[in-house]
Amino acid sequence: MPTNIVPALPPDFDASAEWEVLNELIGHIYDSVLHPERWNETLARITGALGPLRWESAFILWESNNPPRARFVAASGLAAGIQEIYTAVYAGNHPWSRKFMRYANGSVVDSYDIMTREEFYETEFFRNFLKPYGIDRLVGVLLDRRGGERLGLMMPGPGDRDAESLKRGLRVLAPHIQRAMRLSDRIASLELAAGAARAAADAAPFAIFSLDDQLGILAANSRAARYEEAGFIRPVRDRFAFTHPASQKKLMDLARGSAPSGIAFQAANAAGAECPVLAARIPRQSAQQIGGVQLGASLIVTMGSAVGETPVVEIDRVAQWFGLTPAEARLAVALSAGQTLQGYAALRAVSLNAARFLLKGIFRKTGATSQAQLVAILARLPSPPEG
Repeated sequence: MPTNIVPALPPDFDASAEWEVLNELIGHIYDSVLHPERWNETLARITGALGPLRWESAFILWESNNPPRARFVAASGLAAGIQEIYTAVYAGNHPWSRKFMRYANGSVVDSYDIMTREEFYETEFFRNFLKPYGIDRLVGVLLDRRGGERLGLMMPGPGDRDAESLKRGLRVLAPHIQRAMRLSDRIASLELAAGAARAAADAAPFAIFSLDDQLGILAANSRAARYEEAGFIRPVRDRFAFTHPASQKKLMDLARGSAPSGIAFQAANAAGAECPVLAARIPRQSAQQIGGVQLGASLIVTMGSAVGETPVVEIDRVAQWFGLTPAEARLAVALSAGQTLQGYAALRAVSLNAARFLLKGIFRKTGATSQAQLVAILARLPSPPEG
């Protein structure tokens, strides 16, 4: 049959009933985006609603001809072991696969339009694989391409059945299945990225809070709870709050700003213990959604520091007190923590002469004449007055 001729509809065709069935299938297709484990069930619904008698199998797979390979995404109605045999022996290496690769995305293709039944009966693929199951025809939907791979929905069955209703239904469902598969890929990628971000945040040696403009807590890593237990913070109705009034004022002032900026300070608890804090106002995170825009984080707050790591707030305090440059302040704090000049130069990948030049500037600005005296001066350094 020429492919450009559309078969006449049967006299008893009920368009409204068919659309009702297709609308229900479309709903199941998009439901499978959020619940990928339901794709097998959705394929079973498609074959049950659209397939001719004895057309009971359907599968979605990524397939490549060069090199030959296949990956099943979902399947329904396949006999035990079929996926494994197909993947190991026939993937990308039989006439249907090679000929289907030529078609454009969105195409609904009938194997009878690409080779005759007689030609197919002569193939090893039919004789050794499909003949025992009575399968000699395939209707497929080309969904997507990625590199050398093609994603397709394949529905095989016996050729002595009328498949026009099936093809007509697949032409309606094809764009929805395409969109659903792309949405599934996008959601999976976002979930992987979010999972990696959560794992990285939980592995951090300090607490991390993501806040909105009103200090509402959007996210916090696993270390956050210990700072509440230690009395540094006291969230109220899911809003972040320091127990130290001066620290809370600093954070509120930052939140009221509009431009990206950051501050570093020491928060305190009721017992007088101190905790280094870094807070940054970032460009407001937002995402388009149906009906408008969803707003996200605008503030990032970290509390604490890694064991053996000099808090940034300490470097900032030394720099402000003596008017040191950031490089000079980093070296001064490193020396006060017991690091040698040679060790610092190696760690920062600078020459020893460059480190000595920085040290001269530190001596001039602090009044110290030796490293030992510098350490003693920094040890007596008071906290900066509260702003």
